[in-house]
Amino acid sequence: MSNKHKYSPTVLSKQGSLFDTAITEGSLDLSMGFRDVLSRALSACKDSRYQVAAKISELTKRNMSKDMLDKYTSSNLDYEFKAVDLPAFCMVTKTIEPFRVLVNPLDCDIVDPEDSKHLKLAKLLQQQKNLSIEIARTESELGIKR
Repeated sequence: MSNKHKYSPTVLSKQGSLFDTAITEGSLDLSMGFRDVLSRALSACKDSRYQVAAKISELTKRNMSKDMLDKYTSSNLDYEFKAVDLPAFCMVTKTIEPFRVLVNPLDCDIVDPEDSKHLKLAKLLQQQKNLSIEIARTESELGIKR
């Protein structure tokens, strides 16, 4: 059985398709901006880089050192922060800005935890509206008047 009403995130947000963004050479070179946001997150964090590295190591069960963090935030492009370590980094530094830098070129954003309830409510209200329309249509077909 097919689902006539497929979920589309663009219904509520009026956002275009994820891949409508024009592709130009270098337009997705995020390295320096990403390194900058990592560096700012580390500077704003109450923990030292040693502590951040230790906490990331504990969370991921992979070795992370202060030296590695220094290299990831340097301008040396030979060192890249691993995507699989980013959730732990964000948890430890208490920021989601690095994710924002990564999804921004796709015209996307990260929903803050405090905004997620508002988003859920908007989705539920849209579903309620769609159900009301469907109920009214079915009642009309059955000749039921309200």
